[in-house]
Amino acid sequence: MKKQKPGEAPPNRVPIFDGRGNMRGHVGKTATSATVARFIGQHGAKLGKKNGRTAWIGPAATPRPQPRRGESANHKSARGPAPAR
Repeated sequence: MKKQKPGEAPPNRVPIFDGRGNMRGHVGKTATSATVARFIGQHGAKLGKKNGRTAWIGPAATPRPQPRRGESANHKSARGPAPAR
């Protein structure tokens, strides 16, 4: 029996990678994209090749839009100075 290294999926399992290339776990060969979504937190994973093995690869993470200057969220630091009492 071959000893398994940390961070490596067993030979009979399909590894799951997120959009940044980090391994998030492994599933059986009959797993669906919806099953993989539980590991990476978003739908849209595709089967592909990584390190010579078939793997589930998650979609690239989309950056969160930053508010433009002067249009920040309703946060106490964005409201300006406190009113005089």
